[in-house]
Order: sequence, then C-alpha cells, then structure tokens
Amino acid sequence: MKDGQITFVHSADLHLDSPFSGLSDISPSLGSILRKATFRAFENAVSFAIRKEADLFLITGDIYDGEDRSVRAQVFFLAQLKRLSEKGIAVYIALGNHDPLSGWEADRDFPPLVTRFGAEVESLPLVIGGSRVGTVHGYSYPYREVTENIALRFAGRRGEGINLALLHCNAAGRKGHENYAPCSLEDLKAARMDYWALGHGHTAEVLCEDPLMVYPGNIQGRNIRESGKKGVFYVTMTLPDEKTASRGTVEFVPCDVVRWRSEELSIEGFERDEDFFTALDDLRDDVRREGGGRPTLLRVLLTGRGRLYRLFQRPGFLSGPHGVKEAFNDEEEGKSDFVHIEEILEKTAPPLDLDTLAAGDHFTGDFLKEVRSFLDGGELRKKLFAILDEKGILAKIPAREVLPRIEALTEEDISFLANRGSWSALSGLLEGEEGQ
Repeated sequence: MKDGQITFVHSADLHLDSPFSGLSDISPSLGSILRKATFRAFENAVSFAIRKEADLFLITGDIYDGEDRSVRAQVFFLAQLKRLSEKGIAVYIALGNHDPLSGWEADRDFPPLVTRFGAEVESLPLVIGGSRVGTVHGYSYPYREVTENIALRFAGRRGEGINLALLHCNAAGRKGHENYAPCSLEDLKAARMDYWALGHGHTAEVLCEDPLMVYPGNIQGRNIRESGKKGVFYVTMTLPDEKTASRGTVEFVPCDVVRWRSEELSIEGFERDEDFFTALDDLRDDVRREGGGRPTLLRVLLTGRGRLYRLFQRPGFLSGPHGVKEAFNDEEEGKSDFVHIEEILEKTAPPLDLDTLAAGDHFTGDFLKEVRSFLDGGELRKKLFAILDEKGILAKIPAREVLPRIEALTEEDISFLANRGSWSALSGLLEGEEGQ
C-alpha cells in the first residue's frame, strides 16, 4: 500500500486443466503446449502480481474445470498460492459453478495469507501492512447450480474503509453462460461496494465505472469462441476518507499463452491458384507478427466471388488428408510462435453476374428469381418446412436423427445453403448452355 492507494490483481475463470476443443488433429508437440496453457497463463498472472508488488490477488470462481478437481491442477494451484503468500500478497477466493464447495479436493492446507469464502456471504476486515483499510466480502457456491440472486445478500453489509466484493454471477443477463446467481446492475449498486470483482463471463468487460463492476474474463481461451486477448485486470484504488469516496482505475493485462483468432480472406481478384496460396501465407505471417511471439490458433473464413471457387470444391483440397490445412500446419512444427490453422471455412461463390442473369428472360433467370423470392422477407425456416411439406418430404424425414438437425438451422445457415445450392445448379445450367 502506497500513498493512500491499494493495488490488486483480479482474475477469474482459470479452468485449470481444461481441454482445448476442436483440435483432434493437433500434433503431439503442439498438444503438449496446449495442455499446459491454462497453467502457464495463471502462472503469468501470479508472476505479474509479484513483479508489481500488488497488495492483493482476487480469484472469482471456476479455478478448476470440474467439481472433481484433478490432482495435477490442485498441486499446481497451491504452489502458485504459496508463491503469492511468500511475497506478502493476500489472496481472496470465491468459488463458482465449476468448482463449488461440494466438489472433491484433497485435504490440504492453504498458505497463511489465503482466504476462501464459504457458502454464506462473509464480510472480513481488510488488513494491509498491519492496518485495517477496509472490508472484503465474498461468497462461494455450495453446489453447482445456484439460481438465487446472491447479490441481494450483500446489501447492508458495507463496512469501514474501502469495500471489495467477490461474486461469481451472471450480471445483467450476459449471454452464452448459464444463468447462475443472476442479478442486475441495480442489485450490485444497491450493496454500496467500491469494487465488484465478478466472475463467470468469459469476456473481459467493465460493466460499470462508478462503482467499478468488472469481469476479467477467462485467463486462457480454449476454443474459437474465446478468441482474442485473455488475462486479468490490474486495479489501483484510492482509499476513501471523510470527504472523498474511493476511486479506481483498471488496466487489462494479457496473460494467455496461446491465442485464438478468426480472420476472413476474400478471393475476389484472385486469378491463379498461386494468388490464394500467397495470400494465405501472408495472412499467417501477419498473424504471427501481431502475436508478438505468442502461438496462435487460427480459423480462416474464405469469402467473396472469384474464379477459385471451383478449386475449393475439389474433395479434400482445403481440409482433407494432405490438403491445404495439413500442408500449412506441417510447416509450423517446431516453431515456438506457431500459427496453427484450426479450421478453414469456405463461403465463396462463383464469378457470376447474378443481377444480369436474374433479369434475363430464360430458364436461368427464372431459376434465380425463384431463389430470390425464397430468400426475400426472411422467415426462411418456415418457408423451408412449407416446401418440404408441400413436396411430401417432411413426412419421410427421420424424426429422431435428421429432423432435429434441420430444426437447428439458423436463418443464416438456410440462406447460405440456398445460395450454395443455387450456385452449384447455376454452374451446371451454364455449362449446359455453353456446350450447346
């Protein structure tokens, strides 16, 4: 603590020992790096806190990926807590839905300066350098599915000095996560805390600046949905006095070891196969440079109209055995800053002037008009099922295997499939006309 300020690292959603998804074809050498990524990311956060001589280290839930924590993850986690404790950095932990108190763990002791909150909201004196400077509040999930609004339990608990609160929750209806411990920003504000250390959301986000309500996000991305920088927040807060309330600033600190990234590559203007290979190679070099030495898992989406559309329709060309993906990934073996292509998605189209063709008074024009009529106005799923029913196909679709897949298609999926089908049909129609 210096000059009336405290500093701390706020981390959450470590998911230690969590597997990476979508990488069944990863090589053993790259796989070894990925298996250790969540461990190394947390180790980076601890090293940062020690280097900055932080006063506190906060962890708001999902330390582990499952209730039955692996022994390897437990041993590692305690070793990192010991590093912090030895440097005089107090650690406060609130557990979440992936690591509730009901989960199994070895019966071991925490280091001296580590506090883990229990299944009731606790309010403890915050002591730094032998002096009480505030109050720290927290709550740990007793079991996985906590659906109560726990934020309401923090109301009326404000103590003296600066007030920090730790809670793993779904604040303000964050999408993409289970609705555990749901609450609104108003619920959090009502508790009159100076800093809300939140966990559960996997995207770094400052929900509110006064008071500060912060999600640091998960510390290491594990799939393409968790792309971009991952890490912790480094927080500096002034201590309140009789005249001035506490104020704080937050700085995001990347700690991830491997980064996920999605990029789009348009084939418009490509005349030769060489143009595509050169562009993909350049994209890989750009990603490597921007990674600053950090390995990257890259997903590439091919888009646009162009002559190379037919090339991508060759079976196995992009992602099959000995295809483009495999060839490019083989070149990354042994590199510490590897760029591994996780997947190549293809949504290209042939170089056709569809507007001119659709305006023509011929079979091709009539065909395109029908396609556009289907796509116009939305409600594509409803239109699709109407067509299937009208043609007598719907009744023949296996209800248990196929029908659920059709029902799961989004409007975007159906639009893409309709366009892709029309492009394939057009290629055949135009080839037939050229051959006459």
